[in-house]
Amino acid sequence: MRQFSFRLACVGLVGSLILAGCGGSQVQESSTLRDVTCDSTSLWAGRPALSGLQIPDNNTSGITVTWDNQNCSLKSVSSARIEMCLAHTSPADLSWSILPPNSALALTLPSPTPLGSSCDSEQGQLQSIQLLSAIGTGPVSQGRWALQVKDRSLGNTGTLIQWRLILQGLQ
Repeated sequence: MRQFSFRLACVGLVGSLILAGCGGSQVQESSTLRDVTCDSTSLWAGRPALSGLQIPDNNTSGITVTWDNQNCSLKSVSSARIEMCLAHTSPADLSWSILPPNSALALTLPSPTPLGSSCDSEQGQLQSIQLLSAIGTGPVSQGRWALQVKDRSLGNTGTLIQWRLILQGLQ
């Protein structure tokens, strides 16, 4: 039997047995596929809520933030979303795209959906973008992810305060 070590927030389910697989603990490999969540929580925790990246106003380059997921791979993806803490006076001015691992083409994303609450810091609003229709269900979880945000209109500015990527599927 091989052993895996994960550094991300992952929980695996095999039957009714729950296997915790993060924080450096070990997960025993099983011949049965299990439901696993790969969560870039370290990005959220690593970027304090009072910091963030200013999104340049009316700028075609925008900002790009990345997550290098080397520790959690999925054979198939059943759910994928980005959660973010965004402070922007006009979110409709923003365009979003994501570059999955091993892809040469960034995928255009829909506008974020407000989740109805403010961020932990009380700055900005918690929002979400569902990714499954953009990335598909294939094995695309492991590797470097790049999220790009562009402000396409002059006059309103904002900040991407925090973000994280959450993928769920079979491992």
